[in-house]
Amino acid sequence: MNNIVISSFQKMIDVNTPIIYIHDYDFVRMDELIRQVVAGKKVFEWNPATGTTDFNTRFTKGFGEKQTLENFLQEKYNEEEAKEKYLVLREIQDFIEEPKVKTLLALMSQRRLYDRDYDTTIIIVSSVLRVPQEIEKYVSFLEIDFPNEEEINRLIDEHIEVNFYDKNKFKEEDREKLMPSLKGMTAFEIDRMLDMAMSSNGSLSAEDTEMILRQKKQMVKKSGLLELIDTPENLDSIGGMDALKKYLTNKAQIVKRIADARRYGVAVPKGVFIVGMPGCGKSLCAKASAALFESPLLKLDMGSMMGKYVGESEANLRKAIRIAEAAAPCVLWIDEIEKGFSGVGGNNDIMTRMFGYFLSWMQDKTSSVYVIATANNADALPPELKRKGRFDEIFCVNLPNSEERKAIFTVHLNKKERKGCVKGTIDYQQLATATTGFNGADIESVVNEAIEESFLENKSSLSTEKLIEIANRTVCISKSCKQQIENMKKAFAENSFKDATTGKITNTSNKESIMSKVFQITPKRIKRTNGTVLTPEMVVTVTTQSHTSTPFYNGAKEVQEAYMRLYNFDYKKACCSVNDFEFKKLD
Repeated sequence: MNNIVISSFQKMIDVNTPIIYIHDYDFVRMDELIRQVVAGKKVFEWNPATGTTDFNTRFTKGFGEKQTLENFLQEKYNEEEAKEKYLVLREIQDFIEEPKVKTLLALMSQRRLYDRDYDTTIIIVSSVLRVPQEIEKYVSFLEIDFPNEEEINRLIDEHIEVNFYDKNKFKEEDREKLMPSLKGMTAFEIDRMLDMAMSSNGSLSAEDTEMILRQKKQMVKKSGLLELIDTPENLDSIGGMDALKKYLTNKAQIVKRIADARRYGVAVPKGVFIVGMPGCGKSLCAKASAALFESPLLKLDMGSMMGKYVGESEANLRKAIRIAEAAAPCVLWIDEIEKGFSGVGGNNDIMTRMFGYFLSWMQDKTSSVYVIATANNADALPPELKRKGRFDEIFCVNLPNSEERKAIFTVHLNKKERKGCVKGTIDYQQLATATTGFNGADIESVVNEAIEESFLENKSSLSTEKLIEIANRTVCISKSCKQQIENMKKAFAENSFKDATTGKITNTSNKESIMSKVFQITPKRIKRTNGTVLTPEMVVTVTTQSHTSTPFYNGAKEVQEAYMRLYNFDYKKACCSVNDFEFKKLD
């Protein structure tokens, strides 16, 4: 048992804690812990199966017929003997809500605090955390840490010895590869995994890592607190967000080579925070990361953590994180995290405690659990969440620009083509121009609806015209949620987030630097010069390479290329000036 746990347990006893609650299902290990701390003292046990039981011998002889919990507590409460003693109450979650049981526990706790002659400590050991409000103030929770590397090595050595396995066959490389897969598990679970490994092939080696990881996935499913998501998505499914994709690719390489990275001095990656517009690919990015990291994807729903009993919500969060660490290496996706911690800093003590635990875990974690948190509302985020030391980086995702919209159309149309849809010659530039202000979800909806209508109209292929027709009658997010989008843009500009596309910091005092880079250029009049003709119908959309008030100054090259590509018109040779055009900012 970890010395820190033993020390904490002893300290609780020394300060006269009336009730010590140990939330764990490994009863053998918990019995060892109790024996270490209270050796030589009187220990009485009650459990639902046998009633009153001798803690040390496990015998019930001498205690008479099976005794109820109420009668057991009544008997111990009325004892006048002042000598130090301990009551171990095992698996009492179905009885602790009984009125007389709650009252007796409260009375015994008060007597423990105020009566110097009453030296009785109650130790509750349970696989289910359930604490009634009536006794909450008397209860202290003992946190049981997972075995560290030293303890895991000891368990491996004990297992080899018990099974008479030749130590020489178990090489150091085997131990090094097995170690990460066994982290985040209890001693009971580790013993079970080692038994399964030995029974499957009669040996213990690095090859057993795959089997252990499969078993960890089963543990996740059985918990009910986390959702194990199987997704076919990868980074190729994402249009745009080049800076974010490159960042995640680098982190994935570190996680996949974590042992070498640690020896080199590289810090274990903690996670990334993605905040941005709804429907712009935050969730898709989280799903695609699982394939990138070659790890299972676990989704944590903060709403499912809430329980009705005192301490239950915090216990659920701790358990969920423990399960994630047991499944490591893995990607833990926390969607809409701002909703989960919305009560932090107010009167919601439960949420504040949960938030504190989550921050501490993020700050101190060394496991290969890569956290991807996503949020829509940057203003709703507690400031502590945005500080360095928790997440490695915070990226913001804006509405896709022209080039990104073309990329998103390409992804969705190629996906549909693989499924049987025949696409004609598609003008992606026209599509990008027609979908200014659309997010990724809007574009996907346009593609799906266009294919559906083309099918019903018996069209042989999908056309640009059909896609634009659908886009023109689609109410995109920038129109339906105009004020919300403006508020989000303002929030992004006020925070030091990295742009998911460029990798640049969003917070800047330079007003021009946050201005739009995408312009729609429309000629004001017909102009004939040097044999060339410019007409008002010759509209182009240009993405400049630097922020500017008009693309005519810093984006001249892009303007020239656009007119040559679409209309075979060289506006420079035609001696056009800025006064010949109207410029409309799109992004």
